[in-house]
Amino acid sequence: MTEAEGAEMGLGKSPVWSYRDDIHRLARQLCRHREDAEDVTQSALVKAAEHLDGFRAEASLRTWLHRIATNECRMLRRRRAPRSLEELLEAAAAGVALEPPGESVDPELLALAVEEQRRVLQALAELPPRYRAVLLLADGRGLPAAEIAALLETTVPSVRATLHRARRALRARLD
Repeated sequence: MTEAEGAEMGLGKSPVWSYRDDIHRLARQLCRHREDAEDVTQSALVKAAEHLDGFRAEASLRTWLHRIATNECRMLRRRRAPRSLEELLEAAAAGVALEPPGESVDPELLALAVEEQRRVLQALAELPPRYRAVLLLADGRGLPAAEIAALLETTVPSVRATLHRARRALRARLD
């Protein structure tokens, strides 16, 4: 969503607008498709702006916005038919840019890096959605367990246990 579109929707002056890039990055990680992430970002920002007066400040505004975006992504996933693994890998690869080959980059090393990236993305795509979400939020976004628990509406011990199991499952797929 561009700044002009946000202003047209009345979001330009809303405090939620300052989080749009952060929300979009989260949506890209959770949804795995650029178009879906844009839809989720827009609907999450609009929902947040509409319900800002209901924000109780029990968590930070950022955590509240992440929860809205996470729920929007879940709802989108429920409405859509599952996508193929190939589509998942293409979308994930599109969101991760490798350094372009330069004069000092060995093409063989670059090819190995691309292959390793493909392996990791494929292994990540094979994980159950809950494992993938917790891994992306913890390791990809660097969120603490308490924020992840708030986003996923669960407990901190549950997040820690899920994260442990997700990391173990990812390692097993990569071995």
